[in-house]
Amino acid sequence: MNPAPIFARDADGAWLPSDLARGPFGGVQGGAAAALMCAAIEDAAPGFVASVTTHFLKPAPMAPLTVTITPLRQGRRAAVFDARLEASDSLVAVQRATVIAPIDAPSLPTPPAEPAAPAAHPIRRAVEGRALVSPYLMDAMETRRGPDGLFWFRPTAPIVESGGPMTRVLPVADWAHGLPAPMGAHEPGRVMIPNTDLTVNLFRPPVGEWIGLEPATAWSRQSIGAGWAALSDVQGLIGRVAMSIAISLPAATPSPA
Repeated sequence: MNPAPIFARDADGAWLPSDLARGPFGGVQGGAAAALMCAAIEDAAPGFVASVTTHFLKPAPMAPLTVTITPLRQGRRAAVFDARLEASDSLVAVQRATVIAPIDAPSLPTPPAEPAAPAAHPIRRAVEGRALVSPYLMDAMETRRGPDGLFWFRPTAPIVESGGPMTRVLPVADWAHGLPAPMGAHEPGRVMIPNTDLTVNLFRPPVGEWIGLEPATAWSRQSIGAGWAALSDVQGLIGRVAMSIAISLPAATPSPA
């Protein structure tokens, strides 16, 4: 039996998030929100969503959500679409996607295949101990880590009933800045690392169920960070993800008198 999608439509056409849409601190996980928006673009736009940037304006609540898309440009091969995510008439995220029509070119040089077998690696929780709610989005993913440091994710529930390639990649890509614990954040509660945006570029759709991440994170003493990762499938490289991070330092606990 196929698993239920993470978002389902209600009678009024709004999207209802299941508990698996949650992020680790409550509210809808950013990658899930971005994927929901992009699913509407993939459904409406002919071609391949090659690039998508999402800006998170405020936390998306675990409540009915609406997605509105607007075509900005339609060229001979490339089109640009905008999407808006709203909750109770409040704008929570915006997104812009570039859609490109594929053209077969069998002789065009491409990156060499790098076959991988993620199912051979041990199962593990990628962010063990850092979730403050349960269930949440990571519970809808089988996660493994190879000896080369790559993290592998196999979504066990779709974002929507019928989503395209980018919809499958975004929920995974949003974890790139926290796998493993980023620089300076090995101690629980040392810093908070919310990403304010998420950009993914793909040059081909993933083959198979597995999405791989080779993540990295860095930040400055101005509390501004960046996260990025190579994105792979079982045949090799498929694209990149990058994001900005607004580092948050917890308030210092006063010493007992």
